[in-house]
Amino acid sequence: MGQVGFDQGRGQPDAALVMAARFGEAHGFGLLFERYRPQLHAIALSMLGYTGDAEDAVHDTFLTALARLDGLRDPAAVGGWLHSVLRNHCLMALRRRRPRAGPAETERAFRELADEERIESRIESRDLRDWVWAALAHLPEMQRATVMLRYFGSSPGYEQIAAILGVPVGTVRSRLSDAKIRLSELLLASAGLPDREHHKLVAERLAFYTEEYRSLQHGGKERVLAHYAEDLDIAFAGGPRGVGRHLFGEAIDEDVGAGVRHQPVRALASANVTVLEGDFVNPPENPFHCPPSFAIVLVHGERQVRVMRVHTSERPPRLEE
Repeated sequence: MGQVGFDQGRGQPDAALVMAARFGEAHGFGLLFERYRPQLHAIALSMLGYTGDAEDAVHDTFLTALARLDGLRDPAAVGGWLHSVLRNHCLMALRRRRPRAGPAETERAFRELADEERIESRIESRDLRDWVWAALAHLPEMQRATVMLRYFGSSPGYEQIAAILGVPVGTVRSRLSDAKIRLSELLLASAGLPDREHHKLVAERLAFYTEEYRSLQHGGKERVLAHYAEDLDIAFAGGPRGVGRHLFGEAIDEDVGAGVRHQPVRALASANVTVLEGDFVNPPENPFHCPPSFAIVLVHGERQVRVMRVHTSERPPRLEE
């Protein structure tokens, strides 16, 4: 299974990557965002739950950072700045969820957010502008048109975009959600990221936890628990919070005893933070024991995980028999 601890690595200082990005080096921005993406994802999960809103907030942060990085006064403080940008996006998402928020208030919120993100007018480096437009060219036509109107045009409101494209507002939102994820990934992929160590770290952690969860089906609970600190700070979203790895052990016993398998499918990793996403595979005789999927945030100490946050997707409605 490999060693319990992970090499957390250091790499280039944040300030150096910020300055590289300001001089138009796409890989500097790409490395910077990859470095903080696991932490940003963890914060979004804690504020918004395991929903599409959390993923959207992270990708919104990417696009906002791309537009506003030149305005950062202290390049060494970019981590705290990214966290602040993300929290603003999460608060906007929570605001949109409020039942009492009327159309005018919601539209004003979208406009305020879009004013910060008019990307092309805020990116001073021609090289970075070219980088963004090259990535846009790879989006499907309708997604591309929606993104261009939202982030590059003068009609940022969802209702205005829907009217221009002749589609429902819900279609605009779904297109933007899909396009933001795709655009962010295209930008990072085309940044020429030289950080092979980072990709190695991600692959290592996904393989490690995949093997760990697989071993639970074969009596490997104690070996798995050894990876977690005895005084583990553990919390289940919408449920209990406590101290002690035995609480994780009890959750394992409940799931494994019910015939549930845990199947990791994606990992985000940076330094001492891992975000692990995966599926619950329920037994045919008990298909509703666990929700469909999970996201687990892990904060590593030198040799063991010391903080664990478990988020699950919403349960599907049960069909009446």
